[in-house]
Amino acid sequence: MSSSLSVEKVGRLLQKAGFQVANNLPSKSCFDLVARKEEFLMLLKVLANVDGMKDEQGRELRMLAKLMSAIPLIVGEKTRRNEMLDGVIYERWGIPTISFSTFKSFVLEDVRPVALARRGGLYIKINGKALRRAREERGLSLGDLAERVGVSRKAIYEYERNEMDATLETALRIEEELDADIITPVDLNEWHLMYEHEEGEKEAHPQKWEDELEREIFEALSGLGFKIILARRAPFDALTADQKKERLVVTGVGRACDRTIERKIMVLDRLSWVAQKMAMFVIDKEKKIKKTRVPVFSKEEIEAMEEPEELITRLQKSN
Repeated sequence: MSSSLSVEKVGRLLQKAGFQVANNLPSKSCFDLVARKEEFLMLLKVLANVDGMKDEQGRELRMLAKLMSAIPLIVGEKTRRNEMLDGVIYERWGIPTISFSTFKSFVLEDVRPVALARRGGLYIKINGKALRRAREERGLSLGDLAERVGVSRKAIYEYERNEMDATLETALRIEEELDADIITPVDLNEWHLMYEHEEGEKEAHPQKWEDELEREIFEALSGLGFKIILARRAPFDALTADQKKERLVVTGVGRACDRTIERKIMVLDRLSWVAQKMAMFVIDKEKKIKKTRVPVFSKEEIEAMEEPEELITRLQKSN
């Protein structure tokens, strides 16, 4: 990046804030960092220009984050047209997108953004209970407050039911009129609820094998009763899950002759450890690999298994 923003800069900030971090991921991955602090897990993409992310990357990032019970997040500096505003959440591909400054305040001081950038301007989430309480304490009806603020009675009703966000100008007028704090910061943990009507866990691409080896390995796993969710733009090849997706295995596939095979396994090792997910790597034939927390199986070992629990038991002992 020509900008001062970099993956390394974001990674250092996360470590300073007490997060475990996995970085040094492939540059073409749909996320650059995995970060965890206690139960809070994030998959982050770092971009100077947040409009530089491809649609396929965004869709896959959102899909993987949902499956891995993580928050997807894009950290940047500007959009195609403007510098990003502090304290504002933008949206790209259904993913919360914030400036580095906003991100810094969030991870170091737990200061959450308060405004959402949408068509038509900035919008604010209203605390409906606080709004109703303040209005009633001042003896105002819905119509009274609506008239003073300059909106419809129905709008105030919807704000109090948390069914509609207010423009920034309207939210500030309500606070001034009631002399009360009624603005609610955006909770990233609840962001997915705003987009649950969209693709959700739908795959970002067709189930198409990369090569014959991949086909053989994943068909063997499917034969054991696992569901395979391919990940073409991630530092691994697939998520292997039981039918209810309650047990998830981050899965890599490769060939023993590949000179980079050990580095790929080490990347998977760190990523799965930070994310606290089971992981495995499957290669075409047996090969002596440096010891890691990630169990390495040969294709023949997978094909010889008869029950899914056999694989899960071996993974649980190793991970």
